[in-house]
Amino acid sequence: MNRLLLLLFALILFFEGNAQTRVVLNPSVAEQSHRELSINKIKFYPDSTVIELTIINSLPEGGWFCIDSNTYIEDAKGLARKKVYNAHGISWCPQVHRFQQVGETLQFFLVFPEMEVEAEVLNLIEQCERACFSFRGIILDDKLNYDIRLFDEAMNCYVSNNLDKAIELFMNVVEDIPANPTHVYGYAYYHLVQIYLNKGDKKTAQFWVEQLERSGLPNRQYFMNAIGREFKSIY
Repeated sequence: MNRLLLLLFALILFFEGNAQTRVVLNPSVAEQSHRELSINKIKFYPDSTVIELTIINSLPEGGWFCIDSNTYIEDAKGLARKKVYNAHGISWCPQVHRFQQVGETLQFFLVFPEMEVEAEVLNLIEQCERACFSFRGIILDDKLNYDIRLFDEAMNCYVSNNLDKAIELFMNVVEDIPANPTHVYGYAYYHLVQIYLNKGDKKTAQFWVEQLERSGLPNRQYFMNAIGREFKSIY
């Protein structure tokens, strides 16, 4: 019996792994409504899209959560919109999950129809009457998500005055810029210029200005202008 169960479990994992076409872990989000709610994972299957989320209760009493059946995902370019049709681990409103204590976590899954388009950015929107949640600008590209997390780490080092480590991380961010870059690449160049100017190293700061100019970033002129306004000594 144990061998049979192990075989069945192995077969389930095999077929799930083959049916699954794409997985995005801990995606970055441009804008979200609830700090306590996070997206852990998005799985794209040929016949469905499954989003795993976690919510952390921040209220000492009276905390609750539910999902409205009008929740949907959409390609941020407006090419497709899909409404949720199943949920696991969470109640449909008006039925609610009631939390018992501060810091209690609830993990749940929302199931949507398959996305026919290969989306680069998704929105997840709950349409309801109160306390609705939204995630706008969910980044699905692994490289972009990695670089955004790297940039956040670099900013933490910068704020804590660990400038050598910040330089290293900012340089890693701009080392390989993808085809559809976000704002973090321009800001990484900007902070490299700023750090070196503050160090009194105008030559290296100028080098990073030149790298920004050659970067091909669609918003590079914005950052060039910002550097020109704030660090007039560079020109």
